[in-house]
Amino acid sequence: MSTYIISKIALNAYTRVVARKYPSICINAVCPGFVKTDLNYNIGYLTPDEGAESIVRLALLPIGGPSGLFFIRKEEKPF
Repeated sequence: MSTYIISKIALNAYTRVVARKYPSICINAVCPGFVKTDLNYNIGYLTPDEGAESIVRLALLPIGGPSGLFFIRKEEKPF
């Protein structure tokens, strides 16, 4: 298993741990999709604004919204 995959597994697990520790705060992990950035030589299929949409949506969830979850763009996904 690559170190990248292991780091993503650890991030998702930590998201759940922190969400349980702070139940009054919505804490989620999100993958914005394949976004055009300098890191990938701008070959992504989403603009930075499109990639930011899912992150901003989760940041603006109302109190009591979902927490401890993983999202790919706008869809909740199992870890």
